[in-house]
Amino acid sequence: MTRPDFDAYFPTRYDFTAAEARILERWKAKNAFLPRGTGKPHVIVIPPPNVTGRLHMGHALNNTIQDMLTRFHRMDGADALWIPGTDHAGIATQTVVKKMLDAEGVDYRALGREKFVEKVWEWKEKFGGEILRQLSRIGSSCDWSRTRFTMDEGLSKAVARAFKKLYDDGLIYRGKRIVNWCPVDQTALSDDEVETKEGGEPGSLWHIKYLLADGGGELVVATTRPETLFGDVAVAVHPDDERYRSLVGKHVLLPLTDKKIPVIADAYVDRAFGTGCLKITPAHDANDFEVGARHGFEPVEIMLPDARMNDRVPERFRGLTREKCRVIAVAELEAAGLLVKVEPRMTPVGRSYRSRAIIEYRLSEQWFVKMKPLCEAVLARRSELSFHPARWEKVYLHWLNNIRDWCISRQIWWGHRIPAWYHVETGEILVDETTPARVLAEPGKWRQDEDVLDTWFSSGLWPMSTLGWPEKGADFDRYFPTTTLSTAKDILFFWVARMNMMAVHFEGKLPYRHVYIHPTVMDERGETMSKSKGNGIDPLHIIGGATVEDLKNPVLDARPSNMKEMLARIEKNYAEGFPGVGADAMRWTLIYLCSSGQELRVGLDNFIDLGRRFITKLWNAARFITVYADGYVGGAPPSGAAEEEEDRWMRSRIDEAGAEVRRCLAEFDFTALGKVYYELVWNDFCDWYVELCKVRLAGGDEAKKGAALVHLYAAFADLLKLLHPLIPFVTEELWEKLGEVAREKGLWTHRQGDDALLMRSAFPAPGASLDRALLQRFAALQAFTGAIRGLRTQTKAPDRERVDARYKAEAAHASVVDAMKDRILRMAMLSSLEPAEAKPQGWSSAVISGVEIYVDLRAFRDSAGEKKRLEKELEAARVELEGLEKRLGNPGFLAKARPEVVEKEKARKAELGIQIGKWKEALAELG
Repeated sequence: MTRPDFDAYFPTRYDFTAAEARILERWKAKNAFLPRGTGKPHVIVIPPPNVTGRLHMGHALNNTIQDMLTRFHRMDGADALWIPGTDHAGIATQTVVKKMLDAEGVDYRALGREKFVEKVWEWKEKFGGEILRQLSRIGSSCDWSRTRFTMDEGLSKAVARAFKKLYDDGLIYRGKRIVNWCPVDQTALSDDEVETKEGGEPGSLWHIKYLLADGGGELVVATTRPETLFGDVAVAVHPDDERYRSLVGKHVLLPLTDKKIPVIADAYVDRAFGTGCLKITPAHDANDFEVGARHGFEPVEIMLPDARMNDRVPERFRGLTREKCRVIAVAELEAAGLLVKVEPRMTPVGRSYRSRAIIEYRLSEQWFVKMKPLCEAVLARRSELSFHPARWEKVYLHWLNNIRDWCISRQIWWGHRIPAWYHVETGEILVDETTPARVLAEPGKWRQDEDVLDTWFSSGLWPMSTLGWPEKGADFDRYFPTTTLSTAKDILFFWVARMNMMAVHFEGKLPYRHVYIHPTVMDERGETMSKSKGNGIDPLHIIGGATVEDLKNPVLDARPSNMKEMLARIEKNYAEGFPGVGADAMRWTLIYLCSSGQELRVGLDNFIDLGRRFITKLWNAARFITVYADGYVGGAPPSGAAEEEEDRWMRSRIDEAGAEVRRCLAEFDFTALGKVYYELVWNDFCDWYVELCKVRLAGGDEAKKGAALVHLYAAFADLLKLLHPLIPFVTEELWEKLGEVAREKGLWTHRQGDDALLMRSAFPAPGASLDRALLQRFAALQAFTGAIRGLRTQTKAPDRERVDARYKAEAAHASVVDAMKDRILRMAMLSSLEPAEAKPQGWSSAVISGVEIYVDLRAFRDSAGEKKRLEKELEAARVELEGLEKRLGNPGFLAKARPEVVEKEKARKAELGIQIGKWKEALAELG
């Protein structure tokens, strides 16, 4: 029975907002994201976003990839588990809450540690889950019941256990060393938390006279930091430098002071840098610290924690910022005749990855992890870990082989407080997981370390602690180690390498088998999306439902600094009627544009032109089928309904594409994946199979119509299964809608109950219907018809105007054309198609593999335009042929490429040779 309300049931336009909300609730209500408990485990732990964070395009891409892998393996019978959670983000979160308190007129230090930490927890409970809710909106099928937080009770226990064990193993120690120091956040930073711009930043090299104390001359020292000269303890020269060998052991006058410092010899000095004389400032340079230690110098610290000058400098400089001190010191040097010259130069400048402030090297008592033994253990297992793309393994190994000890203490209040206690009288140190009994028994005699651990310390335990470690329950035994880590290149060292070290040290195994490094999302001009540039695209705006107010939350640290410009852009888009495109369209666009390189370029228009159009195409195809199904009155077709050749071809294409989808997911080849989906859905199913089925659907024979619908439904059901991991919402919606109508008409049956969920259906098994000969015949049909359509387009022949065509082909190709003749006549809008010995005079021509095609387009032909087109195509073919010849002549390509790829390239080379010859003939005919 035809539905009187069909348009209401299956509207012409997909309402993604309503559908996504409804489907998400349905999945959650049915606990569809929980692992099944049977099958081979497939486990991913989410890279925990900062609890302060807001969804950005990098998150959207990475979580689409993780969700796609999880959904595929779930459908393929695996015990799929994806664990979500957030990171406490020590410095970032403390900064956010501090700013919030500042706005309220509250000094966080006046609150004291305990009260401030309470405020942070209050903030976390109110705002900390926002990014997880946003991830849920894009379809992330995490087991949300297992959501973890790096400072929840279980994970805090894991951190304490790890610290204690590493300390007991002699791998954690406390010492006074030069560390990277952020003067804004006033905390130590690890080497990996310091970012240096490639090529450096504009600076200068100051050449300063250090007069010999005996009046016998001078040394000229070149430095990029004249403000630190007050901390100099010596001037060093290379022991083999003949220019200065006689001066070693003498003393020079320290400029702007009344101090004398010695001239020493040390092989560290680079004779080619500057003048070959190096000022040694052990308290403010890591390398100088090592030189000073070798020569027994006591470091002279000249700066306060906020990088202002302290009381170890002359009184007139005390309290000045380092920048102001530099200006005044240089002016005084010049006035005293001690400044020889100033050279502009690009200087490497380290900046805090969080505050962007220029870091200071500061002598400080800190906690460190000995990295060399941990790295050696990980390197011994390098063959057990696969990187995708493979080039990242080289970067990872280079870092492991050139690592320095890791400073893990941070001078802030929010985080895991270091579980170490000091005796106030003797200085004895106790380290334990909880407050030691001796500390409790001797009140007032002990104090706990004030510092907290680097956030990356707790994150390094993430794959283990989220599964219950250090307790080894059923979850840990079943799901550890995990399967895959998908992450960004930026945290390859911050996080990936450290997780590997922790897991190998504590469990003797790596925490996952695969590491996928996804490309960085850039804007359409190739610039990194960033808050400061205002070129970021908000995923919530893309999927729909984000408002201007969403971007005005004063406590989220992801707000762009030029908020005014971004808000204006958002408001403009909404004013022009842009309500978003839905989560599926966003996911589709990101994967379709995904590359194997380091960049993914995307602009707002891409989500409309690519994403929304693809989802609309799929929706329209489903609606077209359902319109015919709704009007079908022939009763349930018999089992084994009559099958035409196009039905078998479509099943074979789905089987072929399904195998390729499996390969892409197994090899993390997302560059190819989007193209596989596009060709199958847009070209083969919608543009060809549906069109070929229209003869039966509209022919008036209900039996043939029913058979066509049965096969259309079967093919479309498999399409939805193949697409579901990438675009889960619309596929689940269509699965439900098509199933309801088809079951009423007896055209399609699938089980009710929980199995009615598409996401719980089995992913199509490979190999069942693959018929390569049939695929080749239909590929020939598409190529033949495509060539004719191309000629029609070039001459601007009307689409519905039938024309005559001829062809010349070898026997094998001619038989294929003859077998496909009826389909070619209809699909290419031909009035006739016959073999010919030669091209009729004045007809347009095209060449495909083994076949010459001639089409009578004289009534529409523009000879000048035709000549221009042929010349353009001839040049393009020559360029392509040249590239193929180079590639096939490259031994490296022949050794690495798959055999079928090489054969395909050779066949294309031969085809191009024939095409070039035919185009030359056509040009000669045109004169």
